[in-house]
Amino acid sequence: MIIRQATQADIPALVSLRMGLFCEVGELSDPLADLDLWQATRAYFSTAQADGSARSWVAEVGGEVVASGTLALFVRPPYPGNLSGREAYLLNMYTLPAYRKQGMASALLDAMVAHASAERLGKVWLHASDEGRPLYERVGFVANPAYLEWSATPSPLLSERREARNLD
Repeated sequence: MIIRQATQADIPALVSLRMGLFCEVGELSDPLADLDLWQATRAYFSTAQADGSARSWVAEVGGEVVASGTLALFVRPPYPGNLSGREAYLLNMYTLPAYRKQGMASALLDAMVAHASAERLGKVWLHASDEGRPLYERVGFVANPAYLEWSATPSPLLSERREARNLD
């Protein structure tokens, strides 16, 4: 297993893994079902990797990218504890099913946390699945119920969760 920062050549794999993630969590029924999403995701990674607004890492086995993770970087106004305002949102953590439970997600996360520390990011935050939560907690992530979220186009998964909780 090789853990490395992604290059422009890895963009097709990053997009494919992201579509696999969406299928697994019920956001898409088929990774090729939404060509517009595929193209927009490819454009995002191409631009963000080039301009430095995001950094992705990949796990490679036998020359094949089998897992990935991304830090979307941004700056907000300084606040107590983070005078630079530099933060990252961790997303796109996904490992192909055949390669799970082999330490790839841990190795990717360790590389991303090391990068965040080296770059002196004041905060890294994420949305964790129930299955992924222990991975993040192991390196010091803690739950933060202090914010709410709005979306112009709520996902079907979010709508189902609202219905289940009778929040609508």
